[in-house]
Amino acid sequence: MSEGRDLQMRNLRMAMRIKDESDLPPHVTYNDYMSLLNEVENNEYHRYLNKKLVPYLKDRNKLLMEFMWELGGRISDIISIKTGDIDFEKKIITLVVKKRHGFINNIPVSDSLLLEISNFMRKYNVNGRYFNFTRQRAWEIVKGYGNKLGMDLHPHMFRHGLAIYLLQHGVSDKIIARRLGHSNALTTIKYYMVITPEVEREALRGILL
Repeated sequence: MSEGRDLQMRNLRMAMRIKDESDLPPHVTYNDYMSLLNEVENNEYHRYLNKKLVPYLKDRNKLLMEFMWELGGRISDIISIKTGDIDFEKKIITLVVKKRHGFINNIPVSDSLLLEISNFMRKYNVNGRYFNFTRQRAWEIVKGYGNKLGMDLHPHMFRHGLAIYLLQHGVSDKIIARRLGHSNALTTIKYYMVITPEVEREALRGILL
C-alpha cells in the first residue's frame, strides 16, 4: 500500500470513529459569539486618549468578529479581505485561502453581514483592506476580549465553533467543508463530527423518541 493510500485510510478510520463532546477542539459557541459582540459594543476603551477613535474601533472589531464567525476562515485570510472581494449583488465574499496556495473560496453571506459591511465602508470611507493590521495583532485583539469574559480565546476557535454549530444544526458535512475551504469533507468529519445527546435526540425524533 502506498504512503498516500495508507494516510488516507488512517484519516478515514479517525473520521469514522464515534466521538463525543470531549473530543471537540476548543471552540466558540454561538452564545460565546453573542457575548463577544456585546463586549465589543460595551467596552469603554479607557486607554484611548483620542475618544473620536473609539466608535471606529468598536465597529471595526465587531466586523472582525462577524467575519470570523460567519465565514469560518483562517485569520490570515480574514484580515486580507478587501473591498473588491465583496460582491453585494451576488451576496458573496471571496476568500483567498493561503494554506491551499491561493485557492479562491466564494462564500455566500447573510444580508445582515452585507449591511454591516456597507455601513462600515460608508461611515469610514473604506477602500482596500478592512483590517489594516497583522495576524499577530488580530490574535491580541481577540484574546483581549476573551480575557474580559474569562475565556482563553484565539481566532481559530471561531472557525471550529462555526463548523460545530453548523453540524449540530444538520448542515451537510460537504457544505461545511466547502465553506471552511477544506479540500475533503473527511477533514470536517474528522475534527468536528461528534454525537451529543441533543444530536442523537434530534436524529431519532419521530422515529424512536
